[in-house]
Parts: sequence; C-alpha cells; structure tokens
Amino acid sequence: MPCLRRSLLTALGWYAYTRTHTALAPADYASLRIGDTEAEAGRGLPGRAVTDPPVERAPGPPPPGADCRYYRASPELFVSVDHFRVCFLDGRLVSKSVVPTLRTTEQHIREEEKEWVR
Repeated sequence: MPCLRRSLLTALGWYAYTRTHTALAPADYASLRIGDTEAEAGRGLPGRAVTDPPVERAPGPPPPGADCRYYRASPELFVSVDHFRVCFLDGRLVSKSVVPTLRTTEQHIREEEKEWVR
C-alpha cells in the first residue's frame, strides 16, 4: 500500500508540475507580435509546452512547415482551460491563436439562447 500511495503522490505531483509550468499568462500572449524572432518571443514563453495539445479544437490548421507549440492559458488544476498556439517558421513568429476550452452542451445551449434573445 505505501508503494501505491507514493506512486499516486508522484503522479499527482507531476500533473501539477506540468500544468503550472506550461501556462502562458494572457498578458504575455498578448505581447507576442507576428514577426518577432523566436528569441524575442521566447523570453515570455514558459520553459515547457504542453505534451498533449488540443489540436482538434484549434481554430484552423497551423501554417505549413511551422513549428507550433501549445501553452495553457491558466495554471489552474483539474479544469479545462483555453490554450494558446504559437507557431514559428524560419525563426520568426508567423501565427498565434487561442484554442478554446471544451464547453459543455449546457453552456453552449445557454450561450445560443442568449444570442436568440437579442
């Protein structure tokens, strides 16, 4: 049992570490400018990118040949959060986009109802 507890604590610790060290502050994301060099942009980026990016929710395909990295928009644990995708090509930032979080069906319906009322 102690081994199982230790394994569980290790897994939980790794989960927390990866979530908090892959978060890009919204203000830092906003300060990124298309055309920035990778070195310029890299100063505001976290040291790690997410290892399980939500590519299926991305607003569109990445630029052909670009190296894209995904970062969490918040270090919150145990919740779905927006992600930021930043893409570099030939050492320059060529694209940045917000990848929205998963929304539940109920949230989606409520948002549509608000639009209908307008």
